[in-house]
Amino acid sequence: MEKTPSNIVIKFGGTSVATKEAVHAIIAIVKRYRKSNPVVVVSALRGVTEGLLGLSKCPKAQLPGRISALRAMHQKLASDLFPTDKDVAEVMAYVDEQLAATEKVARKGRFNPAAMDQLVSAGEIMSSFLIAKALETNDIASRQVVSTEIVATDDNFMQAEFQPKETEKNARRILAPLIRRGIVPVVTGFLGSTKKGQTTTLGRGGSDYSASIIGRSLDAKEIQIWTDVDGIFTADPRVVKNARIISDISYREASEMAAFGAKVLHPRTIRPAVEKNIPVRVLNTFNLKASGTLVSPRSTGTGLKAIAFKKNVVLVNVYSDSMLFSRGFLARMFEVFARHQISIDLVSVSEVSVSVTLDSNNGHLDAAVKELEAFSKVSVHKDSFGMISLIGEGIASAQDIMTNVSAQFSRHRIPLRMISMGASDINISLVIPAADVVRAANMVHDEFLRN
Repeated sequence: MEKTPSNIVIKFGGTSVATKEAVHAIIAIVKRYRKSNPVVVVSALRGVTEGLLGLSKCPKAQLPGRISALRAMHQKLASDLFPTDKDVAEVMAYVDEQLAATEKVARKGRFNPAAMDQLVSAGEIMSSFLIAKALETNDIASRQVVSTEIVATDDNFMQAEFQPKETEKNARRILAPLIRRGIVPVVTGFLGSTKKGQTTTLGRGGSDYSASIIGRSLDAKEIQIWTDVDGIFTADPRVVKNARIISDISYREASEMAAFGAKVLHPRTIRPAVEKNIPVRVLNTFNLKASGTLVSPRSTGTGLKAIAFKKNVVLVNVYSDSMLFSRGFLARMFEVFARHQISIDLVSVSEVSVSVTLDSNNGHLDAAVKELEAFSKVSVHKDSFGMISLIGEGIASAQDIMTNVSAQFSRHRIPLRMISMGASDINISLVIPAADVVRAANMVHDEFLRN
């Protein structure tokens, strides 16, 4: 097979494809990187995915109105963008075709995970057609590519995982010839397909993940995530007023930030890039002068780099006298969580008890607790606690960091319920009352990161 030309992958999120001004920014960005052979990955228009998901919950009598509202969003953008009625009509004919198929799925009323993936897939399919058409009308050769033809996945609908070998083969077969001919592929994010050809979705943050998967499959020079912020901040700037841009950060630091509450990158986004040592750059569609944040294998020094937080976590305490001097208790406990597909964030262990934190949306927790109660005492706190994570290379072994942090929490009368240090020496996480999370995040940032 002929070698794939050097290229970059550029992903645009929902806010970046929602307005005439945003799409014009996309056009300018693609032109800027034209010589780097860009492959564009797009999300659905902002609000469309939520609208499609809502079709599964509305009465059938309301379906025509909901479909009309989704159509109107695309109609407005198309009318704003395209200079001729012919172009608008072409886009809307495609949109109508997709929405007709979507309404047909919704009318069946059988909303198992496979049907939900089929229902929601129209968002990216419509936006990718529209963006490809916008590039074409601005003298950029372009072609829509629906990623069900590229991203091979398992059949874990709504949270599918990609199959690397098959996906790489598909990407090189479909995308490489377009790149060689100077055509910009506009690929649907979020979507994949099973061996049987059933549409799957990659879960929350799936379009970022799609970009990373495609970048990995093509051995891209760089993966760019274009969003509505200037890059990765030292903390969430909507909550921490003195947060500032981080110019560069390591893969490990970015992954920890994503896993422990930062919203810019989805936790899975980094992994395919890491496998091929591909840099990931986070940039702002609405501020083309900003240099963004570079995420790469390179370490940028030790010590506290950023703060991530979750305002609500579930704290589960498991207590049993049989833990003392016994073997296999922890394995038995974690096997229960695994069987119920519950992901654990933090773990703290004493001689007779274990405390773990979970995301607040673990729907199978009640069943897991019932099993755990067969051999231990369990207490669950669902709305009382939040978590702050201090992130940076070598932070857990940094001299006096915990002494200084603990002193700050004591001075501000914020009780520490649980402390967990990551095995990777990159994360210290503190569980505190949920009501204190915002105050604590600002306090720690001002004390240790403001300058």
